[in-house]
Amino acid sequence: MTEAAEILTRRGIGCVFAHLDGLKSGGVARPELEARGLRYIDFAELEQAIRPRDMLVTGNDYAPQFFRRFIDSINFEMVRVVGYIGGARLLQPHRFVRADYILAMGPAALRQRYQPTYVVGSPVIERAIKNAGARHPEGLFVLVNFKGDIDDPTDRDSLEAVTAACAELGLACVISVHPTMFAKVEMPNKSAADFAQLLPDAMVLVTRPSTTVYEAVACGIPVVLFPLVSPMVEFDRPEGAFKPTSSRHDLVEDIRAAIRSRPTYFEQGMRFLNANLSIDPEIPAAQRIADALHHIYNR
Repeated sequence: MTEAAEILTRRGIGCVFAHLDGLKSGGVARPELEARGLRYIDFAELEQAIRPRDMLVTGNDYAPQFFRRFIDSINFEMVRVVGYIGGARLLQPHRFVRADYILAMGPAALRQRYQPTYVVGSPVIERAIKNAGARHPEGLFVLVNFKGDIDDPTDRDSLEAVTAACAELGLACVISVHPTMFAKVEMPNKSAADFAQLLPDAMVLVTRPSTTVYEAVACGIPVVLFPLVSPMVEFDRPEGAFKPTSSRHDLVEDIRAAIRSRPTYFEQGMRFLNANLSIDPEIPAAQRIADALHHIYNR
């Protein structure tokens, strides 16, 4: 979204980022914006600054409650709300019902949304594909993507089950932790490196349903889906890209099978990827997002 904002700014359309950090748990937007040197305002400033004919682009129109109320109020004031479906499992029925327009990263949204929908791809996944691809024929370690709550016994047990399966197989494993939980996870094989840096060296990715699945499939890194979540949304239709692992007792065999699938995995995962992600080799996703927002802005 930052690259799209830069494109729009060059076209004479002013853009500003607003964050909700401090108003809900787990906020990481402000440090990310600061790291990128981007100007931002907080929610109180957003409430004061937004005007009729402005456009609000959001990746979340369904939580927390005060933000839902805010979106409802500005809709009555003729502010156009654009929902950006930029991640996995966001096509749940209760999400993005307040948006006037939808930006989606794949064609699956066209079948599930009544609003005008623009398929724009994903800059994050495109960047991962461009910079990645497996660096080693066989991989160096099992990459574990942890996006749960380490204080939740179920999530902790799932993580420990994966590391135990790797140990039984005699495989090294590296844990990539979501930024909101990084400080709380104390395990010797936790990595401070960004997920995109780790992925090209992985022999297989073990993750709950997540956008990281798309990154791995696009790079030819086999996926073991564990633990499962509800609702699964698009992950209920794996199209041969992965086998959902419902029990910790199946992890050893499923990781072993995923590693065996490496030689043909890229072709194996294409049907799932094409259904849920759009990549235009001629037009980067950031430009597609900017073009869609520009079109909506001028309507």
